[in-house]
Amino acid sequence: MNTSMFFLVNSLDVKRGGLTKASLNQANTFANMGYDTHILTFDFNTRYDKIRKNLIETDQLNKNVKVLNMYEELCGEEELLVKPEPIETGVLDPHVGHNAYRVYENGLYTRYKKYHDDGILDFVDYFNEQRYRTKKEVYDENGVVRKVSYMDINLNKPRQMVYYRNDSQPYLSKWVNPENGRAIRVNVHEINGNIKKIFKNDEELKTDWIENVIEACENPVLVSDARNTDILMIKVKNKKAAKIWRLHSSHLAAPYETDSDIAPTVQTGINHIDHLDAALVLTNQQKIDIENRIGKRNNLFVLPHAAKSSIKKGLFGGVKVEKDEKLAVVIGRYSAIKNLNHIIKAFKIVLKSVPDVRLELWGEGPERENLQKLIKELKLTENVSLKGYTQNPSDIYQGALFSVLASKTEGFALSVLESMSNCTPVVSYDIRYGPRELIDHHENGLLVEKYNVDKLAEAMITMFNNPKDSIKMGKLASKKIEKNYNQKLYEEKWINIVNKVINNRHVD
Repeated sequence: MNTSMFFLVNSLDVKRGGLTKASLNQANTFANMGYDTHILTFDFNTRYDKIRKNLIETDQLNKNVKVLNMYEELCGEEELLVKPEPIETGVLDPHVGHNAYRVYENGLYTRYKKYHDDGILDFVDYFNEQRYRTKKEVYDENGVVRKVSYMDINLNKPRQMVYYRNDSQPYLSKWVNPENGRAIRVNVHEINGNIKKIFKNDEELKTDWIENVIEACENPVLVSDARNTDILMIKVKNKKAAKIWRLHSSHLAAPYETDSDIAPTVQTGINHIDHLDAALVLTNQQKIDIENRIGKRNNLFVLPHAAKSSIKKGLFGGVKVEKDEKLAVVIGRYSAIKNLNHIIKAFKIVLKSVPDVRLELWGEGPERENLQKLIKELKLTENVSLKGYTQNPSDIYQGALFSVLASKTEGFALSVLESMSNCTPVVSYDIRYGPRELIDHHENGLLVEKYNVDKLAEAMITMFNNPKDSIKMGKLASKKIEKNYNQKLYEEKWINIVNKVINNRHVD
């Protein structure tokens, strides 16, 4: 049976969080097993060649996984064309901290030029005499204009967008409602510029592209990993296509209790669950909660993540890791939903009992400035630090005595799995979903009443004051993960689900 796997995500990049890690691991798993494997992306990004190479070089992406981007595919194959950046005229005024310049000509502000971190031109904004932005040009790494957005002067939002091949001919153009950013007409152009197809919106364009990609496949299996790709998969009409909805997050809206509303982003999948071949959640508790709300479903399965660790085994299967007994770590996005401010506030309390310990927070995100401000306000700069993004989480976990999770909600808490697989126990809020199924309280980690900062601090103090017990917990954690969340089990569960959906494809 010739089965082709297609994992749908909106975008890929090198520095991403749990969902991207999980999507890449899924794709890598199927590629390793010999499946024809694809990741389909739908965002406009001039740097996908670089992203693919970087993901492969950093061992995050199997080289046999085909990463297809809709804009690249619509553009078609091209010969390499390098255009030298035009000689700049006017006066350059550096925009401090943004790797960008304002350009003045005869005292008039005419352009804004933004560069990537590697010094390659990213985009140029153009302004008229009244300082209204009139258009934006986006460049690829060879200095070629790939997209031009023509702006609504009053709203400073695009009204029309044109996407270009490197010969300056359009392959796509859109009319856009500047009030909500949605396309209201999409034209696909032939090489000579003539209009080949017209769509009413981006959704129609994306669905049509998926149909074209899978058309020649004998047994295409679509897996929607991102909530903005759910409706695209659902609307695919190819009767050979099996459809799998993969939920990586909680289905609950704030305050994330069992009786909370369904999260708006998840509602599409829930509404169409009976028209899907399979719906996958990460924990047993989430399956129970969903079925308590909508009733039992034969197509709802639990498929947790698999652990990935670089722990080295000794002669008799034992593990030996060097722990810094004064160090706790957090790895995750600097986002409000992660409650990192709770961890920092709790650590202020910790230091009153164990003043020589440290906390490192690894990640990136919009809360960085607020977190740094809080660290300074609480006078914790000697003990608490923001370390930035890491591509080697295993090394970080293995060097720490324990890690901490204080999120408002999770789909599985991949960071808990990664920490435990690396012999590092976790102090975690008891939230939906993940920590309770992974952590056995006082055996391989500690569960804390959610949002209780004092209890969180108390648990961390226990870990620091009893380093031998903490290290023992870490080794037990590793054994549990190795037994219940190993790659072999993960592969077997995936194969079982894929075979089921192919043999019982839903036909409306």
